[in-house]
Amino acid sequence: MLNIIKKIILSSLSILGISTFVWIVLLLNPNMVYSSSTQIDNVTVYHNHELEAEAKGVIQEAIKIIGTSSIYDDQIEVSMCMNDGSYYPELYPFAAATAYAFLNKTVMYNSTPSFRDNITEFSWAVNEYETRKYNLTYLLAHEFMHNVQYDYNAKYQICSTFGKINWKLEGHADYIARKFKNDGLLASKINNYLFQVKHGHKGVPVFTLEDGTIQNLSYYKYALVIQYLFEEKGMNYNQICQLETSLDMLYFDMIEWSNS
Repeated sequence: MLNIIKKIILSSLSILGISTFVWIVLLLNPNMVYSSSTQIDNVTVYHNHELEAEAKGVIQEAIKIIGTSSIYDDQIEVSMCMNDGSYYPELYPFAAATAYAFLNKTVMYNSTPSFRDNITEFSWAVNEYETRKYNLTYLLAHEFMHNVQYDYNAKYQICSTFGKINWKLEGHADYIARKFKNDGLLASKINNYLFQVKHGHKGVPVFTLEDGTIQNLSYYKYALVIQYLFEEKGMNYNQICQLETSLDMLYFDMIEWSNS
């Protein structure tokens, strides 16, 4: 009986080990999962359906935007994985939101992208199934920035985001992706944030931009604090990452600055 139990345990462990190995191999090699791939500059797009003709322009614009970051390295290679019928987007255990990024990979997830219209559309229960849209160029630039952050300092990126949101990384990604860098509009954007935060919000708090797409209110706040630290406090990316001051204190300092 004891030998039988040992065999069962060993068999189970072997199956688990093989399954884990296969999962890791597939997660790290999307080319094994998708039927097609398309190279657009330093981004390899993995897809099952034919890409829309507009995909090249949208992705190239996102690459151009992230190129304005001080930590960008033009040698970076990004794998972009579509959610067009592949099971790949489900492989990542922390998959969430419209799209997500890990390592050097950006993955479209719980949204429907249209390169032709330059939007990705989603309708979630948490928002009472209200239809919302993100500008697709912005969203890709945001996720690509997370790939850049990983490329620049993998240890910090992984350790500071394990099981939680790092507001510095999210704020930095939005600061670049939304083209806030050196726009001279920080004070007016702070006023806009103070105006928007007073309103009631359904589900995840957002506000609508002129083009009909939305801006996540929390990420907007993070990006403004990052802009304040970069452009008014003269800090660089590494110094911001090393800051131990709380977000609330930095936000308070920013508001005091805007009032003065």
